[in-house]
Amino acid sequence: MAPTTIALDASFSDAAAAFRRFFLELREAFVEREALFTQLEMALMCREHVLVIGPPGTAKSAVAGAVLGRITDAATHKPSLFSKQLAENTVQTDLIGPVDFKVLTETGRTEYLTDEGMLGSTHAFLDEVFDGRDMLLRSILNVLHERELKHGRQITKGKCECAVMTSNRYLSEVLARSPETLQAFADRISFICFTPKSFAKKSSRAQMLWRAQTGQRPVLQERLTLQHLDVLQAAVEQVQVPPIVSEGLEALADTLEKELTQQVSRLPDYVPTKYFSQRSVVKALWALKAAVVRDRVYRRSDRALVAELGDLDMLRHFWLLGGPPPADLDALLKQAADPRERAQLEIIRVEHKAFDESLRRILPSLNQAAQDEARELTSRDDLAAAEALLVSWTPVVAQALSSSLRARLVPGPRHPENRAPLLRVADLVVTALEHKLNAGARAEPEGKGGVALVASLLEAFELARRVPELEPRRARLATAAIDWGRGALELAALSAESAEFDDALKLEGLAHVASSLTAEIGRLMELVQSVALVDPRASELLARLGEPVRERIAKALRRRAERVFGKTSTVAKGEGLEQLAEGGRRLRELEDALAVLSPSQRGLRRELLGPLGLAWAREVVGSTRFTRLSELSRALQRMVDSLHREGASPEAALDGVRDQLLLRIADYAKTVPAPPRSELPAGPKLASGQAYLDYQALANGAFDGDLLALRHIAELLERARPGQAVPAPMKAAVATTELASLNHRVAYLRHWLDGLLESLPKPEAVAGPVEADQAFDALVRSRFPLLVTREGELLKLDGAVSRLAEENGPHAQAASAVAKTLQSVAADFQLYARQVLDARARA
Repeated sequence: MAPTTIALDASFSDAAAAFRRFFLELREAFVEREALFTQLEMALMCREHVLVIGPPGTAKSAVAGAVLGRITDAATHKPSLFSKQLAENTVQTDLIGPVDFKVLTETGRTEYLTDEGMLGSTHAFLDEVFDGRDMLLRSILNVLHERELKHGRQITKGKCECAVMTSNRYLSEVLARSPETLQAFADRISFICFTPKSFAKKSSRAQMLWRAQTGQRPVLQERLTLQHLDVLQAAVEQVQVPPIVSEGLEALADTLEKELTQQVSRLPDYVPTKYFSQRSVVKALWALKAAVVRDRVYRRSDRALVAELGDLDMLRHFWLLGGPPPADLDALLKQAADPRERAQLEIIRVEHKAFDESLRRILPSLNQAAQDEARELTSRDDLAAAEALLVSWTPVVAQALSSSLRARLVPGPRHPENRAPLLRVADLVVTALEHKLNAGARAEPEGKGGVALVASLLEAFELARRVPELEPRRARLATAAIDWGRGALELAALSAESAEFDDALKLEGLAHVASSLTAEIGRLMELVQSVALVDPRASELLARLGEPVRERIAKALRRRAERVFGKTSTVAKGEGLEQLAEGGRRLRELEDALAVLSPSQRGLRRELLGPLGLAWAREVVGSTRFTRLSELSRALQRMVDSLHREGASPEAALDGVRDQLLLRIADYAKTVPAPPRSELPAGPKLASGQAYLDYQALANGAFDGDLLALRHIAELLERARPGQAVPAPMKAAVATTELASLNHRVAYLRHWLDGLLESLPKPEAVAGPVEADQAFDALVRSRFPLLVTREGELLKLDGAVSRLAEENGPHAQAASAVAKTLQSVAADFQLYARQVLDARARA
């Protein structure tokens, strides 16, 4: 970029003169503060903030007041300054403004009168800033950095341009107290300066003592106005930063960060003053622009507002801890007795040395930067590839080249001279794109459009849309792309419809076709959306053709799937589940692909698997052998679960086998044998455990659960066809058999317990511990307690009897009678067992 002189009117000369006189007077009044005043000048010009640290008595507050307190409004002759000394008890409202109690009482919302806080003034002075609490300091930084206050949904903009903060603390103290706070300051505050206790020159101290002795104070008469600063700040905004200087700024930041990091490893107590982040690099750019304007104000009144490589040296005031110049450090270190003072001075020495070394290293490479960039960005292969696209559009080459060119051209090379070769290649690519689009969409030789082809067209169109120099060609490209897209969408639909005439296309091939066309349509829609940013007519194409084309493709492929699958839906004996699982897998993939095109295609798998599911269900119902209805019920549930898992309809299959299933249950009800019976226990069997063994044999042959299984089967059939119940005679036959089995077992338990209690001693006859233990042992030996407590037999019987009691008719009455007997058994056993246990406890 050739330097250009930006014309500035007379107001700049007036502002520059006032600015120069203002700070020259300050430099005479406050000796050996050159770095601080330079940082203040740059901060005021680029609207940034300054932190001044140093021991008490080093004129930090005096300098801040002398600067900010004398920058006045030309109309009111008053400064726009907010001042506050922070302390441990300082709260947020002390700085941002008090709560508006009128709004609070009327609406319940919390709002602040920010005009009374630091956001309401152009400048702010915060004294002893590190005396505030960490939470307060972080909130201050956010407010100062963003120049606004966020509270709830409301954002209040402020006008604070430059804040000067001071502290009597050393950086080491702040670091020890709160490393996070120091890092936050280093990232958000552009300029940090240290003011030492002593003067490097004896003449400076002598001048200070002479003024004190004679009672003379510096007379500060010069005034600077906010309007003067507005002019200078506007000039800063006009400063141009050529690519080579911008590259130098980045290189300096990277190199300096590495240099300072190495110092950390060498000096364990050293902590860099600046935090290197993207935010700080942006702030450095504005500091550099301010340095250019400052140079015009002080040294070269005729210089162009264009940054030069030599201006990078001024960034030491931004990246480093400001303070005495390196030439004065030896003298100051000799005088410094406080180790903290020495540490701060050593930091300045270390950082300036690292900065000088970094700047020395990067400058030679910057002179070759344009040539190095050209070698990185341009390639003869690119030109050859673009010329080849004019002859034959190769999607892979076109996509890669377009993507690469767009990455290199947007935002573009740092050096403008390197842009022209890239633009020549981009122009060839766009010309090839225009030829391709004008030729129209064709089924051959691209293979029905194809995802790769559309992706390459999209990438090339994006190149034309995003590169500013190609703007004149966009309208023609958009028109051609709309016509091409219309034809491509129609071809995609026709390719799907042609599948109906392809007998070689199997089910797996249909899924592949669906997925490929889905991807192609998706890319086409991306292309149409990109074109719509140039030509709104593309949106009409998207609305008119997009969804209908998807629907046509989905329906055509579904019709082909119905014909293909119908030919293979017969079930080989014994292989029904395997065929169902295989068909479900193949159809699941196809259905998922079609559903992406059209959600209405959900249900394809369920529909096409219907015949297979029904055939397998008939096989299961017809071939399942069972001696109890519970076995049949479990087989049906496994069948339902498998049908559901494979995607078939369990309801349709169950409805189809309903009559077959009920016939098998009816046959079972007719032929079910009578429940097993056993002689009632008597004699020695009562207490020896033999009665227990006989009961177990009786229970193992019982018919418990048949009624429950029949209910489960009825629920499955009801789900398949609501309102169709299991015939009542069938339920009655099952209930009769189960009731007889339950009645006999409860009668057995009643007889066993009665005989057992007759043979055992009465609890009240137990006289001592021996008799109590004998009664207890006899009860346990009978194994009746084992059956009732650990095995829960009474609880099982109660559940089965309760299910029978829920039935209407005579079975319910009979079950109620059995339930009463069962309850009496439980009550008598519990009474006797408790009495025996109490007798043992008393003994």
